[in-house]
Amino acid sequence: MTNRNEQWKHEKDGLEILKELPALAEKDFKEIDPGDVERLKWAGIYAQRPRDGHFLVRVKLPSGQLTAAQAKVLADLAAAYGKGEIQITIRQAVQIHNITLRDAVDILPRLKAAGLSSVEACGDVPRTILGNPLAGVDAEELLDTRPLVEEVFRLFLGNRDFSNLPRKFKISISANPHDAGFARINDLAFVPARREGEAGFVAYVGGGLSAEPHLAVCLPFFIRPAEVKAVAEAVATLFRDEGYREKRNHCRLKYLVADLGAERVAEKIEAQTGALLRGGEEVTAPWNYGRFYGTHAQKQPGLCYVGVHVKNGHI
Repeated sequence: MTNRNEQWKHEKDGLEILKELPALAEKDFKEIDPGDVERLKWAGIYAQRPRDGHFLVRVKLPSGQLTAAQAKVLADLAAAYGKGEIQITIRQAVQIHNITLRDAVDILPRLKAAGLSSVEACGDVPRTILGNPLAGVDAEELLDTRPLVEEVFRLFLGNRDFSNLPRKFKISISANPHDAGFARINDLAFVPARREGEAGFVAYVGGGLSAEPHLAVCLPFFIRPAEVKAVAEAVATLFRDEGYREKRNHCRLKYLVADLGAERVAEKIEAQTGALLRGGEEVTAPWNYGRFYGTHAQKQPGLCYVGVHVKNGHI
């Protein structure tokens, strides 16, 4: 028998909640069906504990980047609805806490107008695409991954082909040698590599932490930048179609990968993408968690970036 969450998803696609939000906002929290409370996650809205009708809204920031104008919008929303506080998450999103659903009805259109989105920031869907926050200015990156992150982000955003996965699906894309995307704890990670002088990626699949941590396994491919989207779509399709849906704590991609093995996973990916190159060599350097703090030269001559520590992610 499938778990309760699978039953709710079978009844109604989670993305339907976006149309139903205004009507739900007029109800007392106790009147809202538990399935709809779960589906609110597809709008990026989590019920807080204790469950008293207050929520948080999570906003996705692919690669952890945003413009000054977008930052101003987030600050204004936090001031108006979130007691003037913003929380930065460990996966390149921001959260505004203590909102009501009526607040959310106002917040979501303002996010969209600013080029931001909370859609599918939560739920059994592809989450924020993690990337190098210094992409575009990083003097050490093999290539600028911003266009790739944006392409994969747009592939999945609001896409009903992938709005009912067995569990959350976490992706990272980084060309920084210092593992800026925390590759081996993601469901799918692209890390910098070279093949015969060409810059590209190797991919890891099946990582994850929680109560039973798994380190992702390396696939045998050298992936050109133009192939990243297709590989991401292939892995998501494999997860959607063959991932486990019975026991909620056994539905992450890591369990499917562990059972299939890297070789079989690679075969299933190539069945969708066509043949991929072999023989990429990772470009890696030792990790130092503090190396991004302080002032550092950008790839643009004469310019610098400044890295600061935000204690516990609270602003």
